[in-house]
Amino acid sequence: MNVADLFIAEEPNMAASEPLASLYAETLSPRTDPRYYLFCKRAVDLLLSAFLFALFAPLFALIAILVRMDSPGPALFIQKRVGRNGELFDIYKFRSMFAGSAKYERSPTTSRDPRITRIGRLLRRTSLDELPQLLNVLLGNMSLVGPRPEMPFIVRGYSEQQQQRLSVTPGITGLWQLSPCRSFPIHQNIQYDLYYIRNRTFRMDIAILLRTLFLTMRRGI
Repeated sequence: MNVADLFIAEEPNMAASEPLASLYAETLSPRTDPRYYLFCKRAVDLLLSAFLFALFAPLFALIAILVRMDSPGPALFIQKRVGRNGELFDIYKFRSMFAGSAKYERSPTTSRDPRITRIGRLLRRTSLDELPQLLNVLLGNMSLVGPRPEMPFIVRGYSEQQQQRLSVTPGITGLWQLSPCRSFPIHQNIQYDLYYIRNRTFRMDIAILLRTLFLTMRRGI
C-alpha cells in the first residue's frame, strides 16, 4: 500500500486527504545523501526559525500580554518532552490553560475543556500557542518538520514500534498534523510518523511546510 492509499483509507473525504496524498509525489524523487539532507534541514531550521522569530516578535509580545491579562500566571508554559534518542528537553508554548492545571496529564481533546482559558481557546484553535517552539528549533532540540514530541509518561508506555518515533528530531509540524487523524492521540496514529521517518527528504520537508502554511492561512491566522 502506498502512502496515498494509506491516507485516503484513513479518511474517505478526499478533500481532507488531498494535502497528504499529494505529498506522495515527493517520495518518488531520488534520495539524497543523508548527510546532505541533514545539513540542509538544519540550515533551513536555523534560517527560517530566526526569520520567523524576528518577524513575529510584536505578536509574541501581544499574546504574552493577553495571556497574562486573561488569567493569573506566566505567559509561557514550559514542560518536559521526550526528544531524539529519548533525551528530555523543555518545550515552550504560550500558556493556554489555567496556571493551576496539572502539568502532566492528557491534553484537552475539546475546546470546552474547563482547564482551557478564554484566550487559550483562540490560541489552540489557531495554533498560535505553538509559536514559542521556534526557540526550540533555534536551540536544536526540535526541527520545523518531524514527529511531535510526547510527554515522558506517555513515552514510558510506548511499544517497540512506537519507540521508532524517537529516532529522529521531533518537529513543530509533520504528516500527522496534516492528516485527518490529527484530532486523535499521536501515539495511536504512528503510521504517519513512521512513513515520514522512512521516506523523508528535503523536498518532502519543504512540501510539508508549505502545506502547513496553506492550512494555517485557511484557518484565519
